Amino acid sequence: MYEELYVALPAVDRYWERLGLAPAAGQPDAALLDRIIGAHQRSIPFDNLDVCDFHLPVSLGIPDLFEKIIVGTRGGYCFELNALFDAFLTEVGFEVAPCMARSLKDYGYLQPVMHRGALVTLDGRRLYCDVGYGGPLPACALPLEDGARVTSCGQVFRIDAAAGSWWHISYCGSAESDAERPATPVLAFLDQPLDTVDFVPLSHFASTHPNSVFTQRRMVNRRTDDGNVSITADQFTQVGAAGKEQWTISGEEEFRALLAQHFGIVLSR
Repeated sequence: MYEELYVALPAVDRYWERLGLAPAAGQPDAALLDRIIGAHQRSIPFDNLDVCDFHLPVSLGIPDLFEKIIVGTRGGYCFELNALFDAFLTEVGFEVAPCMARSLKDYGYLQPVMHRGALVTLDGRRLYCDVGYGGPLPACALPLEDGARVTSCGQVFRIDAAAGSWWHISYCGSAESDAERPATPVLAFLDQPLDTVDFVPLSHFASTHPNSVFTQRRMVNRRTDDGNVSITADQFTQVGAAGKEQWTISGEEEFRALLAQHFGIVLSR
């Protein structure tokens, strides 16, 4: 029944090509892992269009994800992107297992677990990796070391051990800023590897329930070389070296044009 969740990638070379990277030779290491994460966030957008706009069922089968994201040059949401990412890391030679996580964005209540992350064990170290979160996360792996600070693409993040086996990731602002700013909680993840099949019911809830943030508003996000671009509901935002631009999308034609120009997503009519 769930065999498609565990099959190998149909074509690993196509995945490297989608990331804009040459296939790596030799043993996998931390530098390669960070290079893959950064390229993934730049090349493959987060998008919940199938869930929010088109009300389509979400398949977590590797062949379906490969066809949609790699061949069809689409994005996906966390349960899709990190599932395919895990399969790719496994093919490359990394030891990886999925874990559950929750957003810590302040909505005035504790959000349910509706996120899938990845735990990588490399040279005796435990690392958290994520290419499927539509918000500020580093373009590199985070070590499971209490109080560790990591600078990535000019942004500073901190990771802290919490109660039980939970860990919290916080955004600490720009690396170029001299001013201290309060850390903003971003994500909590559980240092407890799960099995891929455990995410089927979580994804079903996230993609169908009216209380799910994924069914309530359109979200598209991609990291760029100097910032990021995003669409949230009807707002387009571009952040880069020149500053921040934001405007309200005028209609369907402009939305489709922005998708094609900034995210490489061309929707069929």
